[in-house]
Amino acid sequence: MTRTTGAEQQIRSSHLIVTTAVTAASGLAMVIVILLSLGDLPDRLATHFDLSGTADDTMSRALGLTMFLLVGLGLPALLLVVFARMQWWRGDEARRFAGFLGALPVGLSAVFIATVLANRGAASPDQVTLSPWVFAIALTAAVVAGLAVGLLVPQGMPRESNESVTPVALSPHERASWFGRVQAGPLVMLAFGAGIVALVIAAVTVGIWWLWLVVVGVALTCAATMSFAVRVDSSGVTWRSALGLPRGHVPMSKITDAAVIDVSPADFGGFGIRLTPGVLGLVMRQGSALEVTHGKRRFVATVDDAATGAGLLLGYLQAGSRPDGTTRR
Repeated sequence: MTRTTGAEQQIRSSHLIVTTAVTAASGLAMVIVILLSLGDLPDRLATHFDLSGTADDTMSRALGLTMFLLVGLGLPALLLVVFARMQWWRGDEARRFAGFLGALPVGLSAVFIATVLANRGAASPDQVTLSPWVFAIALTAAVVAGLAVGLLVPQGMPRESNESVTPVALSPHERASWFGRVQAGPLVMLAFGAGIVALVIAAVTVGIWWLWLVVVGVALTCAATMSFAVRVDSSGVTWRSALGLPRGHVPMSKITDAAVIDVSPADFGGFGIRLTPGVLGLVMRQGSALEVTHGKRRFVATVDDAATGAGLLLGYLQAGSRPDGTTRR
């Protein structure tokens, strides 16, 4: 195992300390406001408001406060743990992603604190109003916090150098195929599963029918983005999800290079199908990934044995091959 240098430890510690401190401070502020307001809150809380600020949905006090804490404190803390495992402090996007981790708890806590204060002293939920300016203020606070965190933490550590790839030797008329899979790890599956369970509990408890549509939509999205099959052959690179859709193809005629690079979900802002300027990513973990360059765009997939897939593509490029309908596995 490579020993961590003092400079690397300092960068990691700075990112962890700053983002954890902001998350903890935001959560603590929300907990204090809830505790101080507990005796003045009605049995049912106004928890959702229309564009005019009028309450249009309610929850029991216990459920509402629990949901505020789970979303406002639990979600940012969970993301902090997940992306710490992915070492977000590596790479060019480290400071930007640290800013996101700092902005999220501030924005959420601001909204929930305002909601609790709006309910304080109300005889019933229909008496509660929440000014639309609250959301603008919360967003502003989140942006300011994110910028501050991004400025406070140091530049990210450099990623590992690209892995050396040996082209697969192919004659001009020889054909071969390689298959890989992009698969979510246990921690990612647990995080998405916990989110679905939370939605189910909310749907059962609140009794709003359209929440079940949200549950089904989120479940289908998770099923469609947790696992992808990737194939490299003479036609290029083909990928598809476990459900068959979404799917895509990069023709060999447009591919100009292939490599193995080190990536993190933090570089793409999360897991699953990720779209960033000039890049389409299938990202489920930190580590080596297949990178395919086609024109000014790139396709990145965190497949196992990415070196073999990249080597086969380089072999086709060196052989100057074009699809002829024959395949050898």
